[in-house]
Amino acid sequence: MNSGMERELWNDRETAVELHRAGRLAEAEFIYRQILNVRPDNADVLHLLGLAAYQSNRLEQAIGLISKALELEPDNAKFLTNMGSVHLAQARVDKAIGCYTRALEIDPKYADAHYNLGNALKDQGKLDEAIACYRRTLEIDCRSIDALYNLGLALSKQAVLDEAIACYRRALDIDPHFMDALNNLGVALKSQGKLDEAIGCYQQALLANPRSAVVKTNLGNAFSHLGRRDEAIACYRRALEIDPGFAEGHFNLASALNQQGKLAEAIGHCRRALELNPDYGTAAASLLHFLQQACAWDDFKELEAKVDAWTEAAIEGGEKSVENPYFLATRCTDPARNFKVCRSWGADIDKRTARLNLRFDLERNRGPNTKITLGYLSSDFRNHPVAHLVAGLFECHDRNAFRVIAYSHGHDDGSSYRKRIERDCDAFVDIRQLDDAQAAQRIFEDQVDILVDLNGHTSGNRLQIPALRPAPLRIAYLGFAGSNGTDFFDYIITDRTVTPPEHAEFYSETFIYMPHCYLVHDRREISSKAITRADEGLPEDAFVFCSLNHAYKIEPEAFAVWMNLLNAVPVSILWLLESNPLATANLIEAAVAKGVNAERLVFAAKRKKDEHLARLGLADLALDTLVFNGGATTSDALWAGVPVVAMLGGHSPSRGSAGKLKAIGLAELIAENIEEYQALALRLAGDAGRLGALKDKLAENRLSEPLFDTPRFVTNMEKAYQRIWRIHQQGEAPRQIEVTED
Repeated sequence: MNSGMERELWNDRETAVELHRAGRLAEAEFIYRQILNVRPDNADVLHLLGLAAYQSNRLEQAIGLISKALELEPDNAKFLTNMGSVHLAQARVDKAIGCYTRALEIDPKYADAHYNLGNALKDQGKLDEAIACYRRTLEIDCRSIDALYNLGLALSKQAVLDEAIACYRRALDIDPHFMDALNNLGVALKSQGKLDEAIGCYQQALLANPRSAVVKTNLGNAFSHLGRRDEAIACYRRALEIDPGFAEGHFNLASALNQQGKLAEAIGHCRRALELNPDYGTAAASLLHFLQQACAWDDFKELEAKVDAWTEAAIEGGEKSVENPYFLATRCTDPARNFKVCRSWGADIDKRTARLNLRFDLERNRGPNTKITLGYLSSDFRNHPVAHLVAGLFECHDRNAFRVIAYSHGHDDGSSYRKRIERDCDAFVDIRQLDDAQAAQRIFEDQVDILVDLNGHTSGNRLQIPALRPAPLRIAYLGFAGSNGTDFFDYIITDRTVTPPEHAEFYSETFIYMPHCYLVHDRREISSKAITRADEGLPEDAFVFCSLNHAYKIEPEAFAVWMNLLNAVPVSILWLLESNPLATANLIEAAVAKGVNAERLVFAAKRKKDEHLARLGLADLALDTLVFNGGATTSDALWAGVPVVAMLGGHSPSRGSAGKLKAIGLAELIAENIEEYQALALRLAGDAGRLGALKDKLAENRLSEPLFDTPRFVTNMEKAYQRIWRIHQQGEAPRQIEVTED
């Protein structure tokens, strides 16, 4: 071929490449084919045509064309790299890795091959290897914005957030309008608790692309985390206007609506998320809990089976379960199954915190008479059942032997509970604005000896903080009834009723056995305001059964027993908590289906704690929930002088009320099975003398028995703290502690 023809073909190639770069692929392909009609063995043009086919998603055609190019130039690193990208697009990850590896054997400094190999390894979950590839890319080309961005993503997945943030910032130095980098910088900052900065990033990203449903949703998540739910919901709704098929948007909106008490709408959006993505296990687990809150039992079993299957598949695959441990514990009494789920969540926390590579030197020189420093960690130092229980704990600690610090990572509601805890601690530290590493560093610098986490797997927890082991000893207590399934808690405070010795195999923590009930109680003030049955809509002459637990704790088997009791005791009513309109309607419907008049269910509105305790005394007999016992609810009834019938269940949450009854001297109110539970409640309802004697006994015992004796409880707790500290100082491993009273 003469030189004039060669120049003409070269000029045509250059024109086609310019069109290709401009995204005018069809025009570029037309010219590439014209060139190949003349020079069918032009490897470069075959490769370019294959690349255009790949960019047009004609993957098999791309494979054929680039293969022909490689037959002509088998050692061309660029051809091999782009062939790898086509294989990667077809999810042929091993073949892609083979192409990239071969390209790097030919040209070890080919940045694109390092970068693409990193992407393939990231797809395989080999994050350490992927990170090494991205770093090598940046050594060759320090301004590779894609390598910076993907390195940031990989580091974020490993929870190495400071480095990830640095990568995103470097990428944004190159392109300040790089929306994905802005968005993921916001995600990383939010993970560190830097919510205001995160919101700024999302807002900048939306300036670059106002129609990004993902960024709108992330902005909503940040607002939700700050408790700004109206703004969060507005963001979620806008995201769904942009993309009505965005399953995650529906799920996040459902969660926010549920927090606002709009349960019916929340259920609707959760169902929609599952319609859009039938494999959305997390949404299914949340929907299951929403249905529990609504007492909507008709389609519960079918969904429950699906969630259980997703959970098993996740655990078998080495991932954490789709359902969180607390939700599972509200419906499943099998301690082995609950422990397996907790283990999966614990392993996930361990994995994420291990990547921070943060170690604290806990060997400190202490004088022989140094006080033990206690750190209590919680999101619930506010008007919350946990604070209702622990409010009296802090003032009772012996300050000659202990220094007491509270670490709060929940919002400040300004309540009397919050103020009391702040007042009664030696220090009260708000760590909301600190990320996990910073919070752990603060605990370490405060020289905390024993860190007591009051959340466990409950809403708002920050288990990553104790997972970083910032104190020599870590204890799980109170918030979550059951094992946390983690290796970073040394002990759990419990009692022999809640966790009998044969349950030790279902716990990763070592038991500290309290001599009575494991729960601390506060002798709360009861309002002196006169409250009558008429005030609460209760008939004067009826026998009042009550169960003022949240609706999600009520399950069909318990409700059926309660309806049997109403049918057996004609002049009686059941007093329930008005949790939400859906639950109220569904419970009334279920009662009518059991032959009970709707008017015999009376629903109590929420009241201030002291008034709630005062009105509780209007009830004759409290009926405990079975799968997940009343926590503060059972305690409130007993403190108000109302006997509680409970059943001893199979796991910690279904055994808690039994422990309380033993600790107040009323073990005769504990049933071993559901038949005995029903028979016991029926006998008491029909025997005024026996019930009256029980109330008299309760009135006497509540101030003399251990359950509500806060100083006595704290003295026993301090014995445990001193014993485990001595064991630690002697260099011994944690061992079971049995606290006894002198």
